[in-house]
Amino acid sequence: MNLLVATVTLAGLLTPETVTCHLWKRLEINTVKHCIYRGPNRTVYTHFPTHRWSECVKTFQCPYTNRKDKQPTVHEMLEGLRNGF
Repeated sequence: MNLLVATVTLAGLLTPETVTCHLWKRLEINTVKHCIYRGPNRTVYTHFPTHRWSECVKTFQCPYTNRKDKQPTVHEMLEGLRNGF
């Protein structure tokens, strides 16, 4: 059973989940070009083109980063206050 869990976990790490990311910004910082992409749940990915801005495609599959640092809802804040007192 432990071997099965380890195998499934390792397979998930070797083949990360991907999502569709869209080109958000193009920046040039100290002559280094940056193409910044955004996806669902605040997924952010940076690509560094080597020659031209045309290397920044409009959309592509980028690795998904599950960000749980979302803003709490009003209900969640009230629950936190109620449980804290």
